[in-house]
Amino acid sequence: MSSSRLIVMKFGGTSVGDASRFRQCAAIVSKALKKDRVIVVVSAMAGVTDLIFRTIDAARHGDSENTESHLRTFETAHRRLISELLTGSAAADAECFLQQVFDHLRKSAHALLALRSDISAQTMDSLVALGERISSWVLAKHLEQSGIQSAFVRAEDAIVTDANFGNAAPEMETTRAKCQSALLPPTARGVVPVVGGYSGATPDGRITTLGRGGSDYSATIIGAASGADEVWIWTDVDGVLTADPRICPDATTLPQITFAEAIELAYYGAKVIHPRAAYPAADADIPVWIKNSFRPEAEGTRITRSVSPVASPVKSVTTVKQATLITLVTRRDVHPVELWGRLFLRLGQEQIEVLFATQSSPEHALGLVLRSEDAGRVLKLVRTIFRIELAQGVMQPVQVNNDVAVIAVLGEAMKGTCGILGRVFSSVARCEVSVIAVAQGASELSICFAVPAAAAAQIVRAVHDEFCANFGASIPVCLRPSTQALSGAQ
Repeated sequence: MSSSRLIVMKFGGTSVGDASRFRQCAAIVSKALKKDRVIVVVSAMAGVTDLIFRTIDAARHGDSENTESHLRTFETAHRRLISELLTGSAAADAECFLQQVFDHLRKSAHALLALRSDISAQTMDSLVALGERISSWVLAKHLEQSGIQSAFVRAEDAIVTDANFGNAAPEMETTRAKCQSALLPPTARGVVPVVGGYSGATPDGRITTLGRGGSDYSATIIGAASGADEVWIWTDVDGVLTADPRICPDATTLPQITFAEAIELAYYGAKVIHPRAAYPAADADIPVWIKNSFRPEAEGTRITRSVSPVASPVKSVTTVKQATLITLVTRRDVHPVELWGRLFLRLGQEQIEVLFATQSSPEHALGLVLRSEDAGRVLKLVRTIFRIELAQGVMQPVQVNNDVAVIAVLGEAMKGTCGILGRVFSSVARCEVSVIAVAQGASELSICFAVPAAAAAQIVRAVHDEFCANFGASIPVCLRPSTQALSGAQ
């Protein structure tokens, strides 16, 4: 058995959304075990992590009614899962396990209600990872009940991180030793280790989380640390598409993309893989597959360092539908390099991402294009950092445009290909839409531009039609040994 390939399978929240989805996960694992060794990483049930955050937020604001309502929802959802999925002693064991987890969350919430105080990042991490702890424990029990040897492994026994609570980074050497002792011996015996995603622990055992979307990150960390042959990310889409099918009904699934393309696509709103998750797999040169647990027979998308060339230089068109343009303008007699340096330093310290920035040639105007959810924080920062300059008229009042969407046109083959910009903006011009701001990435992987939000869908369709209308027919068939292993899995 130990000579077979090692596959790390990560099941996302929608893939473990209810008892029927857990059964499908078990079927997928069972099918793969006929040829390969498998390590499973599991997200919390869909919506559970957000529910925990809402519970904590209500409790620390003294909202007892919503706190109790959220706690009941948390308990009811998991008790329903257990009653529909497990029987006999497995169900009894699960009830005991759930009660321990629920007591921990309830006591912490009640303590916050009583104190009405803020919560430390360390305590927050110990609570928000509870959803993954339950789902991984329950899936391990269900696999056992289904006749598949499995073992629940705590995330803190597999992944070691630094102490940056809420956004921890793995310590790979220590994690490698942990994985090789906790995960590889069971797989050599045909046992499937099941690990909760999203979390790990510091070297002294304090629970940490890897940031939102961290279950993908957990999978690639474990894949790299365990020396896996492939990582499979099971989600609710067939793979990476040339565009959002709700906007472009003729969008097709890409059989293969590079890690660089995947990171860029995810950054600009495509449902691919969490950007941080790409790095451990890329560093270890481990292919990552994006697959649909609702349609496991679909081929999926393979992400690797390099891929075969395709006819179109553009692979995908994506959009950030809710964006904001913040424009800062200084007086003509002021050289703003120092001002902009202060701003970007603070943005980095606050870990706020800028989708792209533009600067006028005389360097007196700076445009920041941001996700709308970050705009309030950035405005507050700007008004704090430049309070003197704004008061003295060195800087004009901040201009804010919330009616913006960002279009990203992406493909590694665009690099060095003549005429791409002309074709992109010719297609935009045919829509009779004015472009607000433009940037091309330094890597030449993407062309990004801001347009009025109401025109975003129209422009995505126009650009997609220009480059990707016949994309499916032009893509060469790639080798898919792992897809064949799952062919017909139900």
